[in-house]
Amino acid sequence: MPAGDPARAWDRALELAWEAFRGGTTPVGAVVIDAAGKIVAEGRGRRYEQTGPPGQLANAHVAHAELNALAGLAPERHYQDHTLVTTLEPCGMCHGAAIQACVGRMAFAAADPYAGTGTLVFPTIQAQRHPLAVAGPLDDARGRLAGLLHIVYLLQRPARPHVIAAQRLGLPAMTALAEHPQTLRIFTEASAENASLTELRAAVHL
Repeated sequence: MPAGDPARAWDRALELAWEAFRGGTTPVGAVVIDAAGKIVAEGRGRRYEQTGPPGQLANAHVAHAELNALAGLAPERHYQDHTLVTTLEPCGMCHGAAIQACVGRMAFAAADPYAGTGTLVFPTIQAQRHPLAVAGPLDDARGRLAGLLHIVYLLQRPARPHVIAAQRLGLPAMTALAEHPQTLRIFTEASAENASLTELRAAVHL
């Protein structure tokens, strides 16, 4: 992210991801910040929720955090001086949406070996005219927390073994930590108790 951006952008994205986790849906949070670092739009995963805020997607496979955040940008201008901040490496749909929305930068906290497209280069004229700089993952507590949110959520849904297999292959240490009984217990109990993100971070020492 550009120098001078407040940590609040990452904190808010993680808060949204934890809110989604507690809501039983894909735990990804995203915000868009302007050149000064101010949050101008936000969204979170709502794939398995029936409703969402006006103008955002819910109850659909495409109800991803990044799309919901980018939907808050009006079409009257381009956003090359803005950054899409997201807790998880975006999939091809969300990566393409960032290009379509004409934001200049995308930063993600945790890698996704299954669907992540952080290294993908779109070979279109549009993508060349509106280049999107991509940065991530974060090698700190924020990146680890974002990764744990994603993998623990997947582990709670054993019908997706192929996705877990990709996490084990690409992120063996993170997946092992997520699979530890104590980690699973902490996340399960914190979610049931509607704990805050601060309380969750303290419990997992992040």
